Amino acid sequence: MPCQGPSGREDFEIALVCALETEFEAACLVVEQFWDGGEDFYGKAAGDMNSYRTGRIGRHNIVLLLLSGMGKVRAAHAAANLHSSFTRLRLVLLVGGCAATPRVDDAEILLGDVIISTGVVQYDFGRKYPGGFVRKDSARDNLSKPCKEVENILAALQVSNMKSLLAERTAGLLLRLQNTTAKHGYGIKYQYPGIREDKLYEATYRHKHHVAITDCSVCSQSDNIVCDAALQTPCEDLGCEKSHLVYRKRLEEKLQICQSGDISHQNPAIFFGIFGSGDMVMRSGEDRDALADREKVIAFEMEAAGIWEEVPSIIIKGAFDYGDSHKNKRWQAFASATAACAARAVIEQLAWTDRGESRLLSRGIGMEIPFIS
Repeated sequence: MPCQGPSGREDFEIALVCALETEFEAACLVVEQFWDGGEDFYGKAAGDMNSYRTGRIGRHNIVLLLLSGMGKVRAAHAAANLHSSFTRLRLVLLVGGCAATPRVDDAEILLGDVIISTGVVQYDFGRKYPGGFVRKDSARDNLSKPCKEVENILAALQVSNMKSLLAERTAGLLLRLQNTTAKHGYGIKYQYPGIREDKLYEATYRHKHHVAITDCSVCSQSDNIVCDAALQTPCEDLGCEKSHLVYRKRLEEKLQICQSGDISHQNPAIFFGIFGSGDMVMRSGEDRDALADREKVIAFEMEAAGIWEEVPSIIIKGAFDYGDSHKNKRWQAFASATAACAARAVIEQLAWTDRGESRLLSRGIGMEIPFIS
């Protein structure tokens, strides 16, 4: 049943921020009720250039913001304006897609899995020397730790039982989103792309025209030279060889589940770790692995560094590629959906006291709440 809307902007305490339209659309799909059906009733502060949507998830009033573009500078400006208009915001969730490292400790990360931030490293901030790049990593130059409130939320979410419930709720929301959007004419946009489409190539294997397929004069010069056309061409058309694919045990387990007719093969796993954030799109498997080893990052994206110190924030993103040269957009919509569902599952666990301080609810995550009216 529809609820009564908030009286003003001071009643909004949570924001969802997305960098891409696909991510924003998925975030809107998990909102239970919108307050701005016919007009922008709540307005914004003078000088604020952002455009907002407002709504509700459970008892929480939500502000939704689509950034004007990618990158940390735009994200920082937008976050500052967001805070000037909605002065009582307690938490901002940056929701969307990211590049993921294929492995963290002994666990395999697959496409569609969700990564939640415990910290952010601005990996492209440093000095370029003739011998290479050196990141500035002094205490003054590093991004700060999460604020105490966010640290407490993250600590509670990582408890084994809570993490399991979070994954279960995310999977349930994802299935409902898929069923509902299919009925509303979205087709297969948010459906699981398929186990066979989750391809991880060896980090040193380049995405380029291969001799067996073409006689490209540029790509044939050496292993390290790639023509511009190849960078925009799918692996299938370039002849990227299956013999260079990396075997993943977890992918085989998913295949067995799928062959048994169980839809749970699409369920995303939830990982917690450090995000690498910078203005460069990660498209090198070797650089990805080197940064993962040196900085302990498990995912890469382009906006977190811009909002991390502007507002109390948590980054929740779905893996849509592996940050290598074989990058494609086939998983973007599905990964955006898994991240949006995980964000809603997190929000459902947040309770706000009369003073606006957050804590985790002790109830479970299995409550069924319809969305997409």
